[in-house]
Amino acid sequence: MDAQQTDRFRKQLLEQRASVASEMEAHRITGDPVEDRERRDPEEQAVNATASLVETRITEDDENLLKKIDLALERLDAGTYQQCANCGKKIPLARLRAKPSASLCLNCQEDKDAGRLGP
Repeated sequence: MDAQQTDRFRKQLLEQRASVASEMEAHRITGDPVEDRERRDPEEQAVNATASLVETRITEDDENLLKKIDLALERLDAGTYQQCANCGKKIPLARLRAKPSASLCLNCQEDKDAGRLGP
């Protein structure tokens, strides 16, 4: 991978990181005061509890993606960006273009998705 491609991937990863961080901020749970919760009927409390769980899950997913982006940036700096973290083979540029935070080649990703490879 040449310097121009590296710069392009770095820019793409940084843009994606900024976007995810912005989404995380939008999904942060602000909490609600106890007195407001006590005044709600049980159905409204159930709806709010479900919404809270969904928001928590979205935030966790965003945090995981940020970690993957940060690891990809570290691999770019180390010169190992295009190397599969599992088997060491070269990750095709087409895969990295489609998913810049990818750390596994397609075969290893398929094994991971099928449960044949650890987390």
